[in-house]
Amino acid sequence: MDIVIKLNSQTVGKDKVARLCQYSCRALWASKDGSESIETIQLLKHIESILSSFRKLLRFGKGFEVLYSATAGLKLKELSAQLFITLGKIASGLFLLADHVVWLSRSGINKNINTSKWVDRSNRFWLISILFNLCRDVQELYRLFVYYSRSNIRNLQRTLYAVYRENKPLLVDTIKNVCDVFIPLNGLGIVPVSNQTIGLLGAISSLMGLLPLVYPRLKF
Repeated sequence: MDIVIKLNSQTVGKDKVARLCQYSCRALWASKDGSESIETIQLLKHIESILSSFRKLLRFGKGFEVLYSATAGLKLKELSAQLFITLGKIASGLFLLADHVVWLSRSGINKNINTSKWVDRSNRFWLISILFNLCRDVQELYRLFVYYSRSNIRNLQRTLYAVYRENKPLLVDTIKNVCDVFIPLNGLGIVPVSNQTIGLLGAISSLMGLLPLVYPRLKF
């Protein structure tokens, strides 16, 4: 119960929980088949749509906040880390701003917006943001792998275990980004993936995003 209260007290916590339910609904309706499941599929799709709209409203205005926070990455000493974090946050901010426009269109506030064009822009910025985050994860994983392999840990299995045991926040972040990257790739038609797979990947990445909120030691 304490975990539920803790998540519900944070805007980001509400967003992650809603995201988990949203993608779980997609995975569920995509797994249904047969005429007897038509009503269930329609209900799950309706819930998914409501949760998607709720999340867009919940994040409204956050794009400006993320763009402003991009300057924090410039304070890091390592140039590559500065590059990945700063550009990743800029892309994430632009993704959210494009997503705000999509919400304005779908909510009926502005009917003159080309929704499909802005959805495409949103997916492109989201993809760029995830790719920068993945570059940071891969760079850090490579650095750690080299470090452990040059130490007394010569066995590959022991090296991998050491990376897992001592760097769980990095692994959680990497899993989240790997799962997330397929969602905009699918949305842009670059890598077509089934709705059930997208639902499962979205649910897994949402769980990975929830873990650092519940256990702060897992924040990367």
